[in-house]
Amino acid sequence: MNPGESEYAGIAAAMAESLRAGAGAGWTTATLQLRHTGGAVSCTAWSDVRDCLRVDYTSIARRLFELPPAVLEVRLDVAGAYRFTARPDVAAVSPGQLVFDPDFRYPGHPLPGLPRPAAAEPTGAPTDPRVRAEVFRLTAEYAEAYTRVKGAAPAWPAGKTEAELAAAEARMGVRLPEDLRALYLVADGDPRETGLLGPYSHDPLDHVVANYLEGAPGSYGWEDGLDDDGVVFETLPFGHVKRLSRNDWWITFGGDRAMNYLAVDVDPAARGHAGQVLEYGRDIYGPLRYVATSVTAMLTEVVTALRAGRFEDPGEQYLIAETDLREAAERSYNEVISKAAELDLPSVVAELPGRELVQEVYLNDAADVDLAVFAPLTALRRLSVNRATAVTASIGGLGALESAEIEAGSVDLAGLAAHPALWDLRLEGVQEPLDLGVLRTLPRLTRLHLAGSAVADLGQVADLPGLRVLGLDAGQVRRLLDLGRPLPHLAALFVSGRTTLPEMAELRTAFAGDQHGPVTEFSAVLP
Repeated sequence: MNPGESEYAGIAAAMAESLRAGAGAGWTTATLQLRHTGGAVSCTAWSDVRDCLRVDYTSIARRLFELPPAVLEVRLDVAGAYRFTARPDVAAVSPGQLVFDPDFRYPGHPLPGLPRPAAAEPTGAPTDPRVRAEVFRLTAEYAEAYTRVKGAAPAWPAGKTEAELAAAEARMGVRLPEDLRALYLVADGDPRETGLLGPYSHDPLDHVVANYLEGAPGSYGWEDGLDDDGVVFETLPFGHVKRLSRNDWWITFGGDRAMNYLAVDVDPAARGHAGQVLEYGRDIYGPLRYVATSVTAMLTEVVTALRAGRFEDPGEQYLIAETDLREAAERSYNEVISKAAELDLPSVVAELPGRELVQEVYLNDAADVDLAVFAPLTALRRLSVNRATAVTASIGGLGALESAEIEAGSVDLAGLAAHPALWDLRLEGVQEPLDLGVLRTLPRLTRLHLAGSAVADLGQVADLPGLRVLGLDAGQVRRLLDLGRPLPHLAALFVSGRTTLPEMAELRTAFAGDQHGPVTEFSAVLP
């Protein structure tokens, strides 16, 4: 239920008081906007004499967490009169965001419900005896080495039973890899981080189940919002991990206790191995990191290091085997090329180390550039050109390219024709009017941002049948509405710059036909 005036009265007055306190001197009108997403509250405020105001909204944010998500706005005049508006049907303001289809996802961003691999059916069968024997052997050897070094056995919790494993798997709806099952038969977690999995440790089984079932099943969920960049980069080595933002069948089972997490993958790509171990979290940028082919491989690497005397004993309960589980040398998935106008760009691209692994490029401060220069980067999926003079968008040789962001004085779009993979195009600050006709030939074009660019005929946007997400500036939105061209299939509309709640509500009606969205609105006067 949408809260009414009684629920919002105190919050509205507090917003107006905070706005007046932060507005300074010499103003006549001021505006405060709060975006409450359910997990966070963000603030934008300005007056007729200042573009940005610093407003204390800490106490207000705490009160908002007791109410459903919404965007709230107070417009205040110097005499103390204010108008309060709250709408849950507007995703954001300043910049504005309207979401018409909250279930829409970009390519590679699946909703929950991915088909379960046949081998992951939770049958309740006992752990494979050969795998069980190998894991028991490796963990026993580790425990012996640990005891030798530390003078006491590792303090592992008692292992789970086969019946307890089967019950946990039935709750999750997935069978764990055989070696992970065997590990839980040995120890229900490693809370003291004894080093059994190198720099990582496994969680208690009930934590694994709870984490799996919380929210959407599975793990990760990288950049699933419609306002995110959205391109999903591929894990190295290529072909082992499915290129997805999340997967129902990635099961988080541990980590390093520093906000990096391990998951077993029971739904690998064609070259991968069911049960391979992946890492994601605070220190993992871009794609998931491939850790090992299996939990058994991790145990083997740790035990091998101990046999060779390659370990560190830092004291307390810790024993650190010197392994490559975290130190595997990998080329970064992205590349930044700055001051491009001063460079011989073809030579720079040709000489990039591991260029076949580059999936993202930022090109900064180029003069005239033809994007064909990046053809040697066969895995390039996202290209961002910033502050260029002129760009010729010849991307026919960039078969993997999904996203192009171009900020330039002029852009020749002819080279985009019929590109099979491009689904995201952003054209920013283009001064020479753009002809968007060629975009009709792009079979996968899903998202288009044009804010701040000159467009000869904005009506061409309505001729893009696959377009689901559109970004414009306020002037472009008005021009498009004046043309009367419908866009019935939009999943989201973004409006750059400063917007107000009434403006965004009007746009929601214009684009989605909503006549009476849920709204709380009232006026009052500060004492």
